[in-house]
Amino acid sequence: MKEKNKSSSIKLIYKIIEKLRKVSISKRLLTSFLTLSILPIVIIFIVINSTSINLIKSNIISNDKVVSNLIAESVASYMDRFDSITNEIIWNDNLLKDIQRYNKLTSKEREKFNKELSKIIKSRTTYVSDIADFTILNENFEVVHNEGFSYIKHSTKLDEIQKGIDNNKIINWTSINKGGANYIAITKPIKVGQNIEGYLFLALKEKVILKLFNEYNCDFYGYGVILDENNKIMVTNNPEYKENNILDEEIVKEGLEEKKYKVLENIDKNTQIIKLNGDKFIVTNRPISYASWKLIGIIPYKFIYSSCLQLYKIYTIVCIAVIGLSIIISMIIHKSIINPIDEIIDSMNNVNEGNLGSRMEITGNDEISFIMKKYNKMSKRMKKLLNAVKLREKEKREVTLRMLQAQINPHFLFNTLGGLRYVAMMNQDNVVANGLEALAKLLRNTILNKDDFISIEDEIENVKNYITIQKIRYGDTFDVRYYIDENLKNEKILKFILQPVVENCILHGFEESEKSNYIDIIICENEDFINFEVLDNGVGIHEEKLQEGNFDIDRFAGIGVKNIRERLKLYYEEVYTFEITSQNQEGTMTKIVIPKMAGGAFNESINS
Repeated sequence: MKEKNKSSSIKLIYKIIEKLRKVSISKRLLTSFLTLSILPIVIIFIVINSTSINLIKSNIISNDKVVSNLIAESVASYMDRFDSITNEIIWNDNLLKDIQRYNKLTSKEREKFNKELSKIIKSRTTYVSDIADFTILNENFEVVHNEGFSYIKHSTKLDEIQKGIDNNKIINWTSINKGGANYIAITKPIKVGQNIEGYLFLALKEKVILKLFNEYNCDFYGYGVILDENNKIMVTNNPEYKENNILDEEIVKEGLEEKKYKVLENIDKNTQIIKLNGDKFIVTNRPISYASWKLIGIIPYKFIYSSCLQLYKIYTIVCIAVIGLSIIISMIIHKSIINPIDEIIDSMNNVNEGNLGSRMEITGNDEISFIMKKYNKMSKRMKKLLNAVKLREKEKREVTLRMLQAQINPHFLFNTLGGLRYVAMMNQDNVVANGLEALAKLLRNTILNKDDFISIEDEIENVKNYITIQKIRYGDTFDVRYYIDENLKNEKILKFILQPVVENCILHGFEESEKSNYIDIIICENEDFINFEVLDNGVGIHEEKLQEGNFDIDRFAGIGVKNIRERLKLYYEEVYTFEITSQNQEGTMTKIVIPKMAGGAFNESINS
């Protein structure tokens, strides 16, 4: 399976390469350079952008957690301090008794009562300026004491007290909006045991709470909202909240409807990323434990993008610089590759007989320079070959002309030999007649037969014609015996490889011999080879020309023997044997072994 997948991958790669090869190198280089320049920039931008957004988001959320917790604790602590004022009044037995019998108090007792309450409140000088209204009512909801400017109507106070009673709350925190101003109010029953002896109403200016988180999320283009247990907005540091409908009120309430927003991510149980009306927001929820309130932090997601804006600008400038530099480098490299290729193409297109062999200037040491060097060498060699062809054609024409001229000479020679043979026969000189006939046949096979290969039968016929001619001179002083395998007579061999050997036997072996001499010519088959052996009983070869019984052809052989060896080497290459062995006064043996190929197929393949 793995091998199959690997094979499929390799095929796919080759297909891609094949398609790319259909596009010019110039376009491929520019495309690859631009891709390798822009693609990493895009990938790096995506990574940096994602990392930066996540990092900023994480920092904002972490910072919001810390700040919101501190604000929630501060608000709870501040509210607890004001609640302690009410507790101090309730726990004062004298004041409590005066409240119970307020209608029965004399003017002096009431004056003393009011002074005592004022003293308690004024002793809290830190908080006096924050109090908008402080009222104590008896069990019949009649005002017993009032401290402040009475910003809030008596009916409103009674409504808030009644809400606390209805909800069965020991302490009730609520918000009141009157005359365009917002107040934070505390209503609390005054109990003695299980009996309610009166009610306490304390109103704080909204700025008291607002100043605790006035800057909350402002740095993030966001704001904060404090909700009561009924999700009613108590305080917000965004004055345009209601007017511009920056964020629907439902976003800061529990049980939000899916149709109004979409939760994109839950960071933790108190933090979410939501989408509302196409905009994203980070919303945090922190409880204010003392009053069962909640602090809601709202941060537009666009702040994160704006925070990354400077990074985007810097990155854009860097990217433009990198891309510009990449384009410059790409063009330089592109030119360094394309210009030499264009030069090679121009040189090839302009090749003709006139500028063949001209050299291209090589200035580099790269692969293209290597091709240019090879092209220069090839061009130079082609010019040499072209000149050689021209020379051979010229020589061929000269040889053809000489051959046409030489055709006259053999014709005249054969006519002359024929006339001499006729004269010899008229004089009944058969020896001379036979010799002239043999000479004519031998010359005809030598001059007119242009074939390099002849049958063994024709080769033996040439030897016999040569013997006939030599008999005219030497008479019957030697004899020639033939031992030839009849099956080999039609085998093709290189012509005239036996006649020079027989000639050496007669001229060098029998010249100084006084005994009856003979020559044995043996031709036999040896598997895929043909063995030729020519033996004589002449005087042999002198020992100084022998090396361990073998004749030193290179040093002492004549033209005929060397000619045989060179032709054997040319036509049979290294697949042959040619050796001469001799003993002084004992005779000489010449051995030739060549491959046997019916019809001369081996020799024809060598010639081709």
